[in-house]
Amino acid sequence: MSLEINDKELQELVPKMRRALETAHNLKAQDLWGNLMQESPQNHGYLAGSWSLQQRGDLLSAISTHVVYALVQNDGSDPYEIVPKNASALRFEVNGQTIFAKRVQHPGIKGKQYIERSIEMTENRLEDFVAIGLAREGL
Repeated sequence: MSLEINDKELQELVPKMRRALETAHNLKAQDLWGNLMQESPQNHGYLAGSWSLQQRGDLLSAISTHVVYALVQNDGSDPYEIVPKNASALRFEVNGQTIFAKRVQHPGIKGKQYIERSIEMTENRLEDFVAIGLAREGL
């Protein structure tokens, strides 16, 4: 099978390919953004709803969160001590009983790897995004 492309066809092909790549990129970014919102721990939903997607160029997007514990939830933490900042004791409830303590040893947090899971879900769809981009340009 042979294929011939003249200069005019080639000049028309380049912008179509660029637009197809931009479409694939945008679909990929939106998919990852959605996956992060879906896969984030959702005890209160604050982290899940905090992800923002910003387009920073034709083929550059950034997904971020302002939630400071996002990486701790993803990666986990070693055990650590909790001490009061603005009081002489900590106050919390356990089984309906109020407890006061000068310090508490937190056992640490097991990482949930929701970021890696979200990325993998999006990576599994990359061919789909490229196919959609090419189809939209008639390629």
